[in-house]
Amino acid sequence: MEDTVWMEPDTLQGVKEILAQGDPEIRVVSGGTALSLIMKQGMFDPKKMISLKKVKNELSFIRHDEEQNIRIGSMTTLREIEIDPLMKAEQPVITEALAHVANPRIRYVASLGGNLAHGDAHLDLPPILMALGAKIKVESSKGDRWLELHDFFQGYYETAMESDEILTEVLIPKKIEGLRGTYFKYTTLSNDDWPTVGVAVFLKTVEGIVADVRIVISAATDKPTQLPEVEQCVRNKSLNEETIMEAAQKAYEVVEPLEDLRGSVWYKKEMVKVHIKRALEQLKTES
Repeated sequence: MEDTVWMEPDTLQGVKEILAQGDPEIRVVSGGTALSLIMKQGMFDPKKMISLKKVKNELSFIRHDEEQNIRIGSMTTLREIEIDPLMKAEQPVITEALAHVANPRIRYVASLGGNLAHGDAHLDLPPILMALGAKIKVESSKGDRWLELHDFFQGYYETAMESDEILTEVLIPKKIEGLRGTYFKYTTLSNDDWPTVGVAVFLKTVEGIVADVRIVISAATDKPTQLPEVEQCVRNKSLNEETIMEAAQKAYEVVEPLEDLRGSVWYKKEMVKVHIKRALEQLKTES
């Protein structure tokens, strides 16, 4: 880092103009917590860095839009999201999950954009946001575009962002009446370590029958992954023990985990099965 060239544009437009130069050695940093972990792993040695420190005011916000979607700026910190009254009222699964991310010192610095932009599948927010149908806005000097999270995450530390683009905003669709959710994660090393498995489940029941269901896993796989085959086991059925066991077993069969220091393929498949079962059981109890 001693030889790294640092740039601090005063505006978002200034950031986009630098990125438009097409220099492959340039990286963008906001809070820096995610980036520092990647650097410690030796995944890259940055030569030129664009700090977003001076554009925080442009990219730090939590608000409703005209259609009652929630819009969150990419420089908003995890702690700001965690304690925000609007988020607590409308998206408690997110705020409760953030309360267990790393430690308060990290959450005061880490940003939403940094939590998403590197394509790290171990983090807690991506599966929850994907299950909620969230979209990501990326901008460049050529314009902007919105990406579904299914399209944004491409693989292990791979995203659909182009080298001249910057992540600026996340949109969470208007809250669906009756949609309930939960997030379970399991760590093998320590409580503040990256999860071995993360499971986000949201569903809506009408007269005891599951009318809508979204099941997304992370950490065990190379990217946050929705499980439509598992959802099919639950949709249009009563959320009873038989349905729950069928869904959990289907998850074991279809998931394709990565083996790493946090567990073997078999172990992660078992943990996915266990935690999908627990998530569905919790939602059954709350109905």
